[in-house]
Amino acid sequence: MIVNATNPKERATFSIDSTVKKRLDRAVPKSKRSSFVEYAIERALREAEKRKALAQIRAFKPYPPKGPGVVDTLDQVRVQRGEQLAASDRNK
Repeated sequence: MIVNATNPKERATFSIDSTVKKRLDRAVPKSKRSSFVEYAIERALREAEKRKALAQIRAFKPYPPKGPGVVDTLDQVRVQRGEQLAASDRNK
């Protein structure tokens, strides 16, 4: 459950609901609470970052393609390459 053992630890003071505190006290041994809370906060922060990134992706306005699409471009490249190979075979 260790999030990052290499960084120095800092004391943090914050308030939580008394019911949540009692549940924490019952569920997690005193010697493990800091690691438990750090892990829970890290997970919550990652989830918040994911939600923010997803919101940014969803807000992205797609731009209509200019010129040929990917399939058309690949078809054109294949035709050109085929013509190059045929020409090189004729020159042998």
